[in-house]
Amino acid sequence: MHPWVGLSDHVRLGVVTRWVTPELVAGVLEKCRVRDKKPGALPAGFMVYFTLALALFQQDSYDDVAEHLVGSVPELSASIPNKSSFTRARGRLGPLVLEGVFRELAGPLAPVGLQDSFYRGMRLAAVDGFVLDAPDTKVNRAAFGGPVKNGHPAGFPQVRVVTLTECGTHAQIDAAVGGFNGGERELAIALAVSAAGMLVVMDRNFPGVALWKAYLEAGSHLLLRARSPVAHRPVEHLADGTYSARMNLAWPEGCAPRRCAGPGDRVPRQRR
Repeated sequence: MHPWVGLSDHVRLGVVTRWVTPELVAGVLEKCRVRDKKPGALPAGFMVYFTLALALFQQDSYDDVAEHLVGSVPELSASIPNKSSFTRARGRLGPLVLEGVFRELAGPLAPVGLQDSFYRGMRLAAVDGFVLDAPDTKVNRAAFGGPVKNGHPAGFPQVRVVTLTECGTHAQIDAAVGGFNGGERELAIALAVSAAGMLVVMDRNFPGVALWKAYLEAGSHLLLRARSPVAHRPVEHLADGTYSARMNLAWPEGCAPRRCAGPGDRVPRQRR
């Protein structure tokens, strides 16, 4: 019997355990129907904390991450399982458990009235996107894709992530994950259901008809930075120096004109 059997069940992740409690982990494992078939060195509960530790110590090997978790316990630090055992245990855990932990914890934290967290009664949130490198495996490359140069993969597979974040606390409210070749806008649309009653700030790459409709139907208000051709002709000048304008969002992707033609404008000929 491996020396870790019966002991690794009690390993935690330091201060992170304040939020990712053993009770929360056990509840998510039960919901996902992930159960240990027999006592082992790497039970599912321990693997949740181990996987979170991999994210905290991204540059470290499996052995080093395990050492961070159990280094203060001599009975465990002297007999760390091999890498293949950790790999198999992560496979048994699966992705749904980690998503479940995120869903249990995600959400706004700012109490009503907290400075910089609300505007005219609306909670302030922001949508933004980024990419993360994934291990260079055939499965990851098939699932997520990645940069290509001269028809060949260039660098690691990459995962595209778009998050809905509370501005005042930086708490993650929701997140959507997709492949490298997918669009941030489509992922942002998936977050609309979590933004009800909020004033959501977005950058200029996000405006679009489908996105606008999704957030309005969810009961959100939008504050977006837009490209200059989108709304450059004022319809009404307002007292505070701003103006209202009609947004030109209906062109197919990549077909929007450089600017909007108005009455009396001369439209130049386009070379074919």
